[in-house]
Amino acid sequence: MALLTYEAVEAAVKNRVEMKTRNYGQEVRVTQQDDGADSLHKVEPTLVANLYKNWTMPLTREVQVEYLLRRLD
Repeated sequence: MALLTYEAVEAAVKNRVEMKTRNYGQEVRVTQQDDGADSLHKVEPTLVANLYKNWTMPLTREVQVEYLLRRLD
């Protein structure tokens, strides 16, 4: 599996997931008085990025290898 891993690509994907979580995972503010405060997130963006890196990407890699091996049969 190490030969199938491109660290630079996975780091870029992890950063993209974190950025999207920061943008799309914000709490919606209803009142104007909250505009000066820091944005609140529904889920911590770094947690989502680490989950994606440590769980989703390796699982996807395994599924892709399994799929390619089945295609050889």
